[in-house]
Amino acid sequence: MPTPTLETVRSYYDQRIDEKIHDFTHINPRIEAAVQLIAEWAPPKPARILEIGCGIGATSWRMARAWPEAEVIGADVSSASIDVAKTCFRLPNLSYRDILITEGVLGGKFDLVLLMDTYEHIAPNDRRTLHEAIKSLLSEEARLVLTIPTPVALDYARSTNPSDLQPVDENVTPTDILVLAKETDAQLLYYREVGIWQYGDYAHLVLGRYHTLSDVKLREYRPEGIAVLKRHIKRLLGYAQTTSTGRRDYLGSDVLRPSARHIDYRFRVTSAERRRLASAWRGSADPKSARGARTSK
Repeated sequence: MPTPTLETVRSYYDQRIDEKIHDFTHINPRIEAAVQLIAEWAPPKPARILEIGCGIGATSWRMARAWPEAEVIGADVSSASIDVAKTCFRLPNLSYRDILITEGVLGGKFDLVLLMDTYEHIAPNDRRTLHEAIKSLLSEEARLVLTIPTPVALDYARSTNPSDLQPVDENVTPTDILVLAKETDAQLLYYREVGIWQYGDYAHLVLGRYHTLSDVKLREYRPEGIAVLKRHIKRLLGYAQTTSTGRRDYLGSDVLRPSARHIDYRFRVTSAERRRLASAWRGSADPKSARGARTSK
């Protein structure tokens, strides 16, 4: 089938504002899993952050709040989505652009670039253009974070619910990711298939640039709060840990660090706060939607 025009794509997303607001107010697990990936793999103190395909801006807003010293830009081709973002999700260090990301459209370098459920909506013939733009935007120690549905998940959708597919919904394979890494002058640091609604329906991946390697050493874990008391009790009972726990560095967590099991506190948003933010657009304290699409942005 021919690739839809940009106007067709814009119109599709412009008409799905309610679904995007629903995803935010009703805590879509796909988005929460992506936010946790950002918290795990972002540089400790990014100076500039770009979200390509930011939708209504909710995740850009969460990143701007998590890193108040950073400049955060959210970009999307849907003008209606950008209107919602500018109305509901505002911070002094956050701005939005109603643009298609191509080389030269934005100036400067970014330490963190996010494509959350966006790359699969780039037609294969358009990928090289996007790669060239990303290559020009990444700083020397940047991270590129992506979340995508797996080919298995998209193939299943095509056979069972083709009406749920978006104008452009392309399979993205590990081979495609290696091409992305090569053409953006980055390296694949992390790739993992996860389960959101079905096992293996999404893939989380991180590309990055780095020019030095630091030694991996056993580093003492320093508990806080109630963990201090628990550790003291274990020592009294003779159950003290004998292995130190590692911590995160610029290449992610080393093998000694336990996996995070809950959302990073910097990115937490209460249900009441979600409703309040969304009400700025809908004029209601309880936004409603006909349905919440699993893959809407």
